[in-house]
Amino acid sequence: MSNSTAFKFINCFYISFLLILVINDNAFSQRKSVKDSSAVQKAIATIPNTELRTVYSKLFDQEFNIFIQLPMTYNPNSSNMYPVMYVTDANRCFPLVANISTLLGFPKTEFPEIIVVGIGYKIKGMEDWAAWRTRDLTPTNVPATDKNTQELLSALSGRDIIVKSGGATKFLDFIISELIPFIESNYHVSKTDKALAGYSYGGLFALYALFKHPEAFNRYFSGSPSISWDKGSLFQFEEEYAKSHNDLNARLFISAGSLEGKAMLENVEKMKSTLLSRNYPNFSFESHIFDNESHISCYPTAYMRAFVTLYK
Repeated sequence: MSNSTAFKFINCFYISFLLILVINDNAFSQRKSVKDSSAVQKAIATIPNTELRTVYSKLFDQEFNIFIQLPMTYNPNSSNMYPVMYVTDANRCFPLVANISTLLGFPKTEFPEIIVVGIGYKIKGMEDWAAWRTRDLTPTNVPATDKNTQELLSALSGRDIIVKSGGATKFLDFIISELIPFIESNYHVSKTDKALAGYSYGGLFALYALFKHPEAFNRYFSGSPSISWDKGSLFQFEEEYAKSHNDLNARLFISAGSLEGKAMLENVEKMKSTLLSRNYPNFSFESHIFDNESHISCYPTAYMRAFVTLYK
């Protein structure tokens, strides 16, 4: 499969993926609008030990919703410090990741209790999330993807949705210069034990961050990364890093599902062989292909394995 054909396949798959997400979200919203036939008012179910904070970014002139889960043993008056994991796409995945963290860390196990910080958006609908994640998690601008995604999201939402990819540099700057200082000044998080985790476009972004600012985090999870983005431009960023560095002080876990297609599997294998060929002395790498799993079904399995791999 040529790079052009592979990219078209990934692009079509991503648009189909967005269609499924938005339709499901609209259906959920409709179900919520149906009045409860009982006279008892039901309370909203919440995730224990979680907080929702709003962080204003000067870089974006935009407010971000930051979802935070604290360990069960967290005490603001204690001096105990906790590892922290920053997770992209929080509007979609925060409940999943937060509960995996709780499952592994409480009651006390061999895994550490972790503060999970989900990076999300203030949205009217999931169309906004889809547009902004395309903006923030992709390292280069691809006009064809912008046009296709914008038309799809605008048609589904009935609103004019603007999509412009290629904002990963700015988004990474926001995380490093604005979000991390906010978290470190308000919570007992370790300044030396920080993870960055993402899936799909988020997996692409995690690898981009690894090659551009590896010092910002020491653990990275890249789930089913969109390495085919812009004809595989991520490999150029990797090569640029390798030319000017003889070490990479980080632990990386990459995963994918066996049903995700030839392009995905070949790109993950190529990234694996390329990174291992560098022989970085302080670089730890593991990868896994989940048998009989697709891009969607692999999501929870991959995050569970990421916790186990990164913190074992």
